[in-house]
Amino acid sequence: MKLTALVFTTKLLTMLAASQAADAPKEITNSIGMKLMRVEPGSFLMGQDGPPADYQTTRHADRCDQADWDEKPAHRVKITTAFYVGSTEVTNAQYRQFKPGRNPKDEDDEAAIFVNWNDAMKFCEWLSAKEGRTYRLPTEAEWEYACRAGTTTLFHTGDQLPDGFQKWKFNDKFLKRFFPKTMKYPSEYRDWPAEAPLRVGQTPPNAWGLFDMHGNVAEWCLDWYGPYEAGEQIDPVGRVDGDFRVMRGGSHSEFTRMLRSAHRSGRLPEMANEQTGFRVVLGEPPKTAPLPVPPPPLNALDVSQAAPDHIEKIAKPFFSGPKPFVKVPPNMAGPMFSNHNHSPAIAECPNGDLLAVWFSCGDEGGPELADLASRLRRGASEWEPASPFWDGPDINDHAPKLWFDGDRTLFFFAKSFAGDIVRTSTDSGATWSKARLIQPEVEIGNMPLRIREGFLLLPLDRNRLDASFTISRDGGQSWSAAPGHGKPDLRPGGQGEHFAGIHNATVQLADGRLMALGRFDTSEDQEKFHMHTPVSYSSDLGKTWSYEESPFPAISTVQRAVLLRLHEGPLLLCSFTDQLRDWAKRKGMSFKAADETEFTGYGLFAALSFDEGKTWPVQKLITPGGPDRTVPGVDHNEFTLGDTMAEPSGYLSVCQTRDDLIQLISSKNHYVFNLAWLKELPPAPKR
Repeated sequence: MKLTALVFTTKLLTMLAASQAADAPKEITNSIGMKLMRVEPGSFLMGQDGPPADYQTTRHADRCDQADWDEKPAHRVKITTAFYVGSTEVTNAQYRQFKPGRNPKDEDDEAAIFVNWNDAMKFCEWLSAKEGRTYRLPTEAEWEYACRAGTTTLFHTGDQLPDGFQKWKFNDKFLKRFFPKTMKYPSEYRDWPAEAPLRVGQTPPNAWGLFDMHGNVAEWCLDWYGPYEAGEQIDPVGRVDGDFRVMRGGSHSEFTRMLRSAHRSGRLPEMANEQTGFRVVLGEPPKTAPLPVPPPPLNALDVSQAAPDHIEKIAKPFFSGPKPFVKVPPNMAGPMFSNHNHSPAIAECPNGDLLAVWFSCGDEGGPELADLASRLRRGASEWEPASPFWDGPDINDHAPKLWFDGDRTLFFFAKSFAGDIVRTSTDSGATWSKARLIQPEVEIGNMPLRIREGFLLLPLDRNRLDASFTISRDGGQSWSAAPGHGKPDLRPGGQGEHFAGIHNATVQLADGRLMALGRFDTSEDQEKFHMHTPVSYSSDLGKTWSYEESPFPAISTVQRAVLLRLHEGPLLLCSFTDQLRDWAKRKGMSFKAADETEFTGYGLFAALSFDEGKTWPVQKLITPGGPDRTVPGVDHNEFTLGDTMAEPSGYLSVCQTRDDLIQLISSKNHYVFNLAWLKELPPAPKR
């Protein structure tokens, strides 16, 4: 009897719930004029399986039938409770009732933009208090379920997105960002308006009455971003913590493939720009427990916290390398990419390990670009395989930099979407602080530098005529950009408010001045310095600069020099004898051998100055010498290494460890040497 009664009660409750659902209005309009549509419980296949996105060539950058790595595995999800969701994104008219006077020039019926996750949550809290019922952001699962509206295709419109759904904002910034140099700008974009109108509800809704689920602006979700897990899930709510909050739907001025129903993205909760907006849900949040944070990557596993007991310094000449530190398996297309690995940084950890980071991608202009890391543990002879380090979902995390303060703190900097970020670690990179935005989005040009006043300087590249730095006077807590607005006279003897060139390698001289060696990419600019590397000097912390011609050859694409004051006092410059683009007709430089003869060498070299950069009497090719042989270089390229041949290209990064060894990396290889080796003349090349 008890079992029969239980079955009857269950059926009755089910019937009552169905009756209440049938009686519930399909759409409602709330107190601020927002229309919301009812979404009934159900299940769907979340995510997209299939081949990985082909980022190996830009011609496939907008292939919608290819899934990103983080959309897998596709998995069954049940939504057990009905909810109401805004039929459109929150508009300016609705948002101004929360924040009166905000963006008065924006049209009332356009989606509210420049809204970060925190402010979107505050809007929901305000609306909840106003009406006495719960408004919130949708979970990621609720968002995709509502977007699909019962479909299983790439878009709720089918496997193609009809004309009119995608919008592009035409200006040079967007063209350069979304269409890399390797692609031609389609001619039809030239005819598009300078502003993408963000009016909501201008394209047909999906089957459940929801507009703009593909494009217009990207929409915040409630969840912390993290990888999917296999198996059926019920009312999932994402991870318990993370760096990024999920964004869905894609935005104007993005590839169509980023507007698919399954496509995932994410941003720091503090980030806001002209592509970020949100829509709201009316209904209590799921009671599901969030998933734990993902396990740490290899570079953060089992990191020793013991400081070296004894640091032995090698007095005799020492050289080792080149040894690859970039170890990415072939045919990888996310989160690590086998196609292009470049722009590294290296730092010693408090525990004596070496940590290297670099970016990995299919195309430098693509949103898939992520930062990887490898660790050379103290006492080990081989770098570990690459593993993920920092990856804003669909954020081009460019120009990563590392710096060790010599005590206990590692700093990581990167150019990220809508701003540059900094993270810190006090446990040798086992864990990192949450990222902080420190300035608008600008490429970080070269290695950080601490000057004797205690300030931290971070070189920046805005463009080839606008390079400067940002400065922190409080140990990295706050940052401010150095002044620099006028167009400088970038010629020897000229004056200006910027570095000469980009990717400037910078040191502080004994007299307090800053000295920086830069790079010009165009022959027109290089001719100003007679095809030599320019030197910039500033005696007022970057307010003004003067320019001179260095004795070293100009460098260009796929090359970046480094400049470092060694523990022993001299200045060390590492650069290249010839531009990579002129490698076939290389001229090289003259180097001295142990028998006092001179020979012409090519590629990576080091130079020492003992008089604060006035002269560079020691110049040496960075090679172990020996018979010519083929060695892997950046990406899938190879180079000849021998007595007179060194690595021809790469972005360099350098640090000097506490044992006085100089740790130099290119975009592929690791070299180790000391001051004694630099001073020692090499044997004369064998003819």
